[in-house]
Amino acid sequence: MAHWTITLAREGAAIVVRGEGDDPHAPDRIDYEVRGDPGGVYRALLDRVAPGPWSFLLDRMKDERDLYWIADCAYTEALLHPGWSVKTDLPPLPEPEELPEDAVP
Repeated sequence: MAHWTITLAREGAAIVVRGEGDDPHAPDRIDYEVRGDPGGVYRALLDRVAPGPWSFLLDRMKDERDLYWIADCAYTEALLHPGWSVKTDLPPLPEPEELPEDAVP
């Protein structure tokens, strides 16, 4: 069974998401740990994760429990909140085989 970690952190605070299972798209178990005081970033991350992936990502990410979706949300929150950064040990997603017809190259 594999283990993966996504950490959204700044000095003095961190939100750590751990997943385990055979597939990071559908982990058997996910848990969260909050260290220090992340302020509103924790609630913002939960709110961003809850609805699940946007429709254009559904071919690459399954649902709100997909660790790649959670990592994507963490990266977005890091961009929106200066001083925050993300570290993860998830393997890179493979490149899509082809672009959708309406994609701009």
